[in-house]
Amino acid sequence: MKRYGIFGGTFNPIHSGHLMIAEFLREESNLDKILFIPTGSPPHKDLNVSAIDRFNMVKKATENNDKFEISDIETKRINLSYTVDTIKELKNILKDIKLYFLIGLDTLFELKTWKKIDELSKEIEFIVALRPNYINIDEINKEILFLKNNYETEIKIVQTPQLEISSTSLRKRIVEGKSVKYLIPDEVIEYIEENNLYKYDD
Repeated sequence: MKRYGIFGGTFNPIHSGHLMIAEFLREESNLDKILFIPTGSPPHKDLNVSAIDRFNMVKKATENNDKFEISDIETKRINLSYTVDTIKELKNILKDIKLYFLIGLDTLFELKTWKKIDELSKEIEFIVALRPNYINIDEINKEILFLKNNYETEIKIVQTPQLEISSTSLRKRIVEGKSVKYLIPDEVIEYIEENNLYKYDD
C-alpha cells in the first residue's frame, strides 16, 4: 500500500523551509508522496492573499519534484475548511493509500482543540516535525499520551533539521523591499512580483 504525507497550510507564501521539511519527512517516514494542500478559508486566519494565488505559488514551488503533488480540495471550497472534512473527502479519492498528516510541534499542542479530533484520529495518523532546539521531551510525551488516551490519536515524532524561516517575516521583507532570494523559490518570487503580492501587509 502506498503512503502519502498530507502537508496542509496557508503557505502565505510557501518558502524553502516548507519544502525542506516536506522532503525530509518524506524520506525519514518512507512516504511515497507529499500532497500539499493549501487552505481555502481557514477557520482561524484572515488572509490578505487569495486562495488561488497561494495555490499557484505552491504549484510553482513543487512542480520540479516528482515526489510532490498539490491538491485544490480546500482552495476550491466556498465555506470554511476543517481538516476532518478534507481527510474524509481525500480518502474517497485516494483509495488504497495510507495517509499521514504532517504537522509542526506547535500544532501538536493544538490538536485537542480541533473540530472532531476524535473522528479525525480514526481516519489518519500524524507525523510531527521536531526541531532540535526543543528539548522538553517530557512535555511532548505527556501530550502524545493525552491524545492517545482521549482520542486514540496515533503520533510519530521525527527529528528535523533547524531552518528558521517564517512566512510572516518574509511578507515583512517584501513590504520593506528587501531580498527574499534563497528563502523563497525563484519561481515563487517571480509570481509574487508579477502579481504585485504582499506590497502592503496587514
